[in-house]
Parts: sequence; structure tokens; C-alpha cells
Amino acid sequence: MQQSLAWIDYAAILIVILFTIGVAVYFTKSGGKDMESFFVSGRSLPWYVAGASLTATSFAADTPLWVTSLVREHGIHFVWQFWAPFIGAILTVVYFGRRWRRLALLTDVEFIEARYGGGVAKILRGWGGAFGALIICPLICGWVIKAMETISREALGLSEDQRVYVTIGVVLVAIIVSTFGGLSGVVYSDFFQLILATLGTLLLAVLSVAAVGGLDVMVEKLRAIPDWSGNNLTMVPEIGEGPGQLPVWDAISFFLIGMGIAVGGGYNAQRLLACKDSGNASGAQLLHSIFYYALMPWPWIVVALCSMVLIPHLPDAEQGTAYPRMLMMILPVGLRGLLIAALLAAFISTITTLFNWGSSYLMNDIFRRFIKEDCAAHTYVVIGRFATVLIAAAGATISLMADSILELLALNYVLGAGGYLLAFAPWLWWRMNRYGALAAFVASWAVAIGMLVFKVFDAPLGYILGLEEGVVFSSEIRLTGARMLVAILIVTTTAVTVSLLTPPEPMENLKKFLLRARPFSFGWKPVIRALGEPYDAVEDFGRTMLSWVIGMVMVLSLLYGVGQLIIGSTVLGIGCLVLSALTLWWTLARLKEDNRRELEVYGRHP
Repeated sequence: MQQSLAWIDYAAILIVILFTIGVAVYFTKSGGKDMESFFVSGRSLPWYVAGASLTATSFAADTPLWVTSLVREHGIHFVWQFWAPFIGAILTVVYFGRRWRRLALLTDVEFIEARYGGGVAKILRGWGGAFGALIICPLICGWVIKAMETISREALGLSEDQRVYVTIGVVLVAIIVSTFGGLSGVVYSDFFQLILATLGTLLLAVLSVAAVGGLDVMVEKLRAIPDWSGNNLTMVPEIGEGPGQLPVWDAISFFLIGMGIAVGGGYNAQRLLACKDSGNASGAQLLHSIFYYALMPWPWIVVALCSMVLIPHLPDAEQGTAYPRMLMMILPVGLRGLLIAALLAAFISTITTLFNWGSSYLMNDIFRRFIKEDCAAHTYVVIGRFATVLIAAAGATISLMADSILELLALNYVLGAGGYLLAFAPWLWWRMNRYGALAAFVASWAVAIGMLVFKVFDAPLGYILGLEEGVVFSSEIRLTGARMLVAILIVTTTAVTVSLLTPPEPMENLKKFLLRARPFSFGWKPVIRALGEPYDAVEDFGRTMLSWVIGMVMVLSLLYGVGQLIIGSTVLGIGCLVLSALTLWWTLARLKEDNRRELEVYGRHP
């Protein structure tokens, strides 16, 4: 079978790139009126566009490779590393998504000064913007760019020098999209790119199954692989210390990561802030939760399973390359270009979001807040476009530092974990104050540096956990969850203690936030009493928790039902899909009622 691309493949790739640029150019004028147009699309996005953009952005070029590696190394149940965040995403659907839109901020970092006051909050906001724009965003960019290089090597067969030029070319396209069209150019490009990526990955999955001989043959051959821990094809996490099992600390860390995204910050918050209203924000997050977690992974998983039959032997470090290798092996001329274009689209959708998101921090939380507060609207946009190029350059630089990326990711993992519980505190507890937030910031860095650089936790935690000789707490992969738990306990305890030992935020500030965000009443009783008027939280805690459970059942039954139709029982699969449909209807009805109640309380959408 031919293993190279033909002119029609290159034509498909070129068409996708030109179309993407065309969309950005189309939105140049409307997306460049002012900062609100450039960074949150003038708060005009309907739910289906914002939801599709969230999904396309989350589906980076490296995601199918990562899922393929998990399946080939351990089996389907290890894909829970990918699935776990759906539990937090659903909480965003039923609660936090509407709150973000109601706040009507420009970035999630701006929330710090909306909730706290004084110079401390100003410093924290500035640091949050700088850290997000100059470290986190370029770090993710670098990681995604490295994945693009892998695809160019395996799918295009390019040498190292050629891969660099191709990657530079695609990154330049992403820069054009981000700088010309702003967020509108990004999200409407995402809408097209998601359709293309979905069709392409579905096509590869269908043809891969046909190449193996059908689903029944695929399942039979997979179960017959003796040295593969995933030959039972279970979707249920197998937690334990045996071969192919999910270590208990990993299971804990995935749950923590899943809960950690519930507040919905970062580029997720940017999409919610760009929606027309809070109802569209909830709808966008719901679409993303269903499509990204329950539906989109299955074509990748199917291709990974088929690759176990067709490409059984690969070095451990190259398991993820089975996906682009299957692309070249299975697809005929013409269709190869279509799927490569789909992967390029996935890359562009992710990288353009990162560029726009990072530059929003630089402009809104650094430049406008600390340097120049009264520029003309167009001037801010022009500087924002230069900031976009700066973020792109930083990401490209980090991508060249492949050895350092893993260390930076490990540092960010612990830093992020420390704030998982505290992300909820400003919303749910009136007593959380600026001093507690500052203490959490200092403690997060102290724990991360102490743990990963100076190894101060290795000896005591090694003793407490009974680690065998040679297993180092600060670097052992299977202890990721344990490291996250240590960070959470220390940082949360520090922040709560400092908040209780220092004065609360001024009551007028707390009242303002209470009426703007409408948090649950149970954590805000003193402020509600001081309000001097009836307080309506829109929905109570019990109702939200029930909505959360219903939403999780909806996604989980859809995920499991599709899997059963592919590799298990047809009857059970259909039953799960029926349950998913019923809980989806129930979820939509409850969201509609919540939105109606919100309009009664506020009177209008901001």
C-alpha cells in the first residue's frame, strides 16, 4: 500500500488552511473594535458556537496520540485519565457557568479583584495574569507544538529540519487567525474545524475496523492477546497495584483534577464570558461535556484497539505514534490528506485559543491594569495583537526545550493542585479574604519548590507511606495523586488559618459580590444579615447537587452505552443510551427552570 501523500492530499490540507485564514480575515473588523470584541467576541456567542469551540480547543493534535498510548499500554479503562474531568465539567454546566457569565469580566484572573480588595488583590491579579500569560500558556503551546512535530514525522515522513519548517508554517497560520480575527475568528474557525476533525476521526475508525475484519473479529483478536493487560476490554477502572491496574493514588489524582476544573477558569471561562447570556453559557458547557467526554474519544479508542491487531509491536516510548501510523496505513490517497487536515485543524484550534487567551491576560490584567488604563479602544486591540505574537514566540521557544517541559509540567501539577479546593472558597465562603489568598499563593510555591526541587517531603512521606527502597516520593509517577493531596492539605490549611486570623473583606465589598454572583446562602449568612434586604440565591445547594448527579448520570450512561455497542452487549448499550436520553431531557428542563428563575431575580442579562 502506498505510504505517501498525493497532490489531492496536499490540496485538502491547503484548502483547510486557506479557509481558516479566510474566517479570521472576515472577522478582522468586527473582532477588532475594542478589547471586549477582541477577547470575548462582544459577548455575542450562541451556545452551539461556544460549545463547539470549547470542544475543538480541548481536542488538541496530541489528544488522539495520548489516548492511543493509554489504550495500547494498559487498556480502555486507563482512558479514565481523559474521562475523569467530566465530573467537574457538569458542575460548571449546572452552576459555575452561569455565575461566570453573570460577572461579565474580561478574564478569569480579573475575578481576584472582583472578589477581594486592596493592594494585595491587585498584586495577586497581576501575578496571576503574568503567570498565566508568560508561563502556563506558552508551556501548553510548547507541548502541543511538540505533538504537531510527531504528526509531521509519522504522517508526512519529514526529516527533523523539514518538520521545523512545517511546524513554523502552521504556527504562523494560527498567529494570523488570532491576531486578525480575535476570539470571533478563533471560535468560528473552531466550529468548522470541529466538524472536520469529527468526520476525519470517524472515517479512520470505520475503515480501521473494516481492515481488521469487523467489530466481532476485532474483539476476538484483542481478547486473545496474552501479554496485554487490557485484553478484558473493561471500561470500569481497575484500581490496585497489579499489572495494568490503576494505582490508587492515580485514581485520586484524576478525581481531584476532575473536581478542579469545576470552577471553569482559563480559556473555559473565556468562552463562557463570551456567551450571549448565562443560559447560553450553560448550554455551551453542556454541549462540550457531552461531545468531548462521551462521544469524541470513541473513534480514537477504536483506532487504538485496531492498531493492537495491525501494529502489535512498538517501543514503549512510541505507543502514541500508532495513531498517525494507522492513518497512513489504512486511509487511501485523498482521505489521508483529509485526516491530516483534521489533525492540523485540531492543532490550530487549540493553539489559536492559547494565543488569544494568553494575550488577554497580558492586556487586561497587566497592561491595562498596571501600565495604561485610558488608551483608545483601538489602541488596546493593536497592542493585544502584538501580545498575541509574543505568546506565540514564547510557546515556540518552550517547544525547543523538550527536556525541560516535563519538569515544568510537574511543577505546574503541584502548583495547580494546591488551589483545587481553594478555587471554591471565594464563591462559597464569605470569610475567605485577600490575606488567605496571598498565603495560599506563597504556600503553593513553597510546597512545590520544597517538594520537587529540595525534596523535603521525600523522607517523611516515604516513611508514612511505607515506600520501598529506591522509590522517591517527589518523582514516582504512581504517587502523583499523593503529591497533589499533600499540596492541597498544606495550602488549604494555610489559607483558611490565615483568613480566620486576619480581618474579613470590607462588608460593602462582600455585599456587592453577593448580589453580583449570587452564591449559595449557607456560606454567606453574616453578609446576608448585613444586606438588609431579602436575598435570593436563584437555586439552593440541594437542587444544584441533584442537577449535578443527573448530569453525571447522563454523560456516564452515554459514554458507557456507546462503548457497549462497540465492544460489549448491544442490549445493555441501548439501555444506557435510553437512560442518557431521559437524563438529558431532565437536565435541559432543570436548566431552563434555573434560567427562568435567574431572570426573575436579576431582571435582565448583563
